[in-house]
Amino acid sequence: MIAPPDCRRCPALAANRNRVVGGYGAVPATVMFVGEAPGRHGADLTGVPFTRDRSGRRLQAILIRMGLSSESNPAAERPRLRGCYLTNVVRCNPPGNRRPTASETAACLLYLLEEIAHVRPRILVPVGLLASQALLGWLGLPAGRMRDLHARPIPVPSGIGPDGLQFILPLRHPSRASNAELDRFARALSDLLWTTETQGF
Repeated sequence: MIAPPDCRRCPALAANRNRVVGGYGAVPATVMFVGEAPGRHGADLTGVPFTRDRSGRRLQAILIRMGLSSESNPAAERPRLRGCYLTNVVRCNPPGNRRPTASETAACLLYLLEEIAHVRPRILVPVGLLASQALLGWLGLPAGRMRDLHARPIPVPSGIGPDGLQFILPLRHPSRASNAELDRFARALSDLLWTTETQGF
């Protein structure tokens, strides 16, 4: 489920990273957030996805607002999550904090798919375009531009994903999203959480 700590499948990543970063949170989880890769000033240092850096703090603030974290401080580096799990497509920080390449993404995809099967989310939240393309491509669903995908619930047809997975809800990367976009995402996620709870999904 996690790349081995001495993984050398991607030489550039192995030479650059501080650590291999695995997932973190509740298992099973209603919501699973999947980022692109650990941030140089965040998870690469803390070992916990979406912590310490600005993007992490913005995402943690959403989790607190939604009741998916029992923290009061979005800067917490080992947040107490409720029904929520955090991970990344790629497990190592790329040089210069760049976007992972297609080969780096492919090298880590098996770890992510094993993790999804283990966590059993009802709602998958790909964070950013790379994660959205990777997850939608895996399910055979069309992707597109992030501005069209952001906060748009995508139903997962029965039989094409793991048992229990009902929706994909892409999130524009917190480093680029406006406050209004983050608010729109929070409303969409709230609606999906209500749907999955009240309709027995």
